[in-house]
Amino acid sequence: MFTTWEEVEVKQNSVRLFAIINTVLSIAVVIFGVYLLAARGEWALLLLGPITVGILWWIYSRRLKDYKAGYKSVVVDRAAEGMFDSYEYHPEKGYDKDEITATGLMSMGNIYRSEDTIEGSYKGVSFRRADAYIAQMYSTGKSCYIIEFLNGTWLTFTYNKRFSSDLQIRTSGFKFANTKTGRLFNSEDERRHTFETENMEFNKLFDCTCQNDSEAFYLLTPRLMQMLMLLKDEFNCEFMLGFVQNRLHFAINSGKNNMEPPVFSSTSLEYEVEKVRKELKIITNIVDTLAIDEKIFTA
Repeated sequence: MFTTWEEVEVKQNSVRLFAIINTVLSIAVVIFGVYLLAARGEWALLLLGPITVGILWWIYSRRLKDYKAGYKSVVVDRAAEGMFDSYEYHPEKGYDKDEITATGLMSMGNIYRSEDTIEGSYKGVSFRRADAYIAQMYSTGKSCYIIEFLNGTWLTFTYNKRFSSDLQIRTSGFKFANTKTGRLFNSEDERRHTFETENMEFNKLFDCTCQNDSEAFYLLTPRLMQMLMLLKDEFNCEFMLGFVQNRLHFAINSGKNNMEPPVFSSTSLEYEVEKVRKELKIITNIVDTLAIDEKIFTA
């Protein structure tokens, strides 16, 4: 594991060079293979090309994985320094698919991956965040296409109060939330229904579903609605949040894998640290903006 930015740069240059060499060799193998087949009918020799290319790209993938791990060990720790009461970073660990499915907040496709878990505490509030990618692959028989449900970050905040019913709030453009409003697929005690607040501006920006109106209005205070509207401007992307049992879940559809390092573009330690720090500030901003450590969120 790397300890300095210089080591990261050396590894990046190595990965970049290896990718270029592999690309040139792959093209050469294809051209030579076509020649062998057309001029000499050499099928046996032709098979050696793809095998060689496959080995080279496998070696490249291992080098790329080492580079990513080294980058994260240097950049993420520096970015997170001093931000939280405590934290642990697990680059290869993410949310299990069943964990997100169990919340009942998100439509789940047939493609799923999650990594880059950071868990810890901020102002006494326990948190966990990880990159998450959820999508559905469809096949028409002749072609395949993918629809992304979520490409961004999933966050969980845990507090002492346990809520008796679920509340889901999502920006109007967040398309693939599981609203649980359908009668065919959800039992009556699981089902949520739509509701609107007295704030017309909020209703234009957000769609809400809940199981219990009284608890929903208890949670969705005028201050909380105002803070959510501020977060919408700050995130500049679609997001969804849900109160489930004693946890607040946030799904932010930023459209990118937020912890991935650059491979072919030049960068600097200062730029990368600030980029990751901006991502981590989402955690502190949610706690500070929504004040989830206040009495409304405690037993």
